[in-house]
Amino acid sequence: MSPLSVNVADSNPNLGVAADLVRSDVYAYLSQAFSFPDASLHAQVTEGSLVEHLAAALSRLPYRLKLSDLDWRAPAIFEDMQTEYIRLFQIGGRRGPPCSLHSGFYGRDRSRTLQHLIRFYNFFGFKLNECVMPDQICVQLDFMSILAKGDISDRDSVLRAQRDFLKGQLMWTATVAERVHACKPVPFYRSLASLTARLVQADRAFIERAITAGATHERN
Repeated sequence: MSPLSVNVADSNPNLGVAADLVRSDVYAYLSQAFSFPDASLHAQVTEGSLVEHLAAALSRLPYRLKLSDLDWRAPAIFEDMQTEYIRLFQIGGRRGPPCSLHSGFYGRDRSRTLQHLIRFYNFFGFKLNECVMPDQICVQLDFMSILAKGDISDRDSVLRAQRDFLKGQLMWTATVAERVHACKPVPFYRSLASLTARLVQADRAFIERAITAGATHERN
């Protein structure tokens, strides 16, 4: 069964600022969840606070995502969650880890991917921390969180930027979700990968509808 399941048929592309802020929050929570699990993140996951915040934001999205099959159980022992993260996302053979969290590993030319990302980030004044690769999933999700707020440009322009970024830079999350499923991970990471892929697909469709609605409004 595909990990993707979305429904934007009844979405409202004209919700404006409220929808933008909710979408921004969801991307920020997903970025946090994908970071290396230190003691603080492990506590937030196992105690439920991160999932509660994420669920609350998801409930306010301007479209529906399938959530019924998600299971947010994580290893109770801190070191076990780190070990699982390393197994899935960091350690691998000559071709890298089984489920790399760097988009450049899923294309033919990683250097070109990095160049495109840096160009995007520079245009919007998005600064990277030292020793962080531009194609790492947390960086890309953080960038989408900033774009979704819509306060760095006029809404039409920033919607087009989001559409282009999702289409050109984040569709690889579907491949990650498939690979994670194949690795039989703990429920938390299976659900995280599936949800992220669903969000990217649904958000792209939502933005396309919002751009079309804006163009129709201008013509009228």
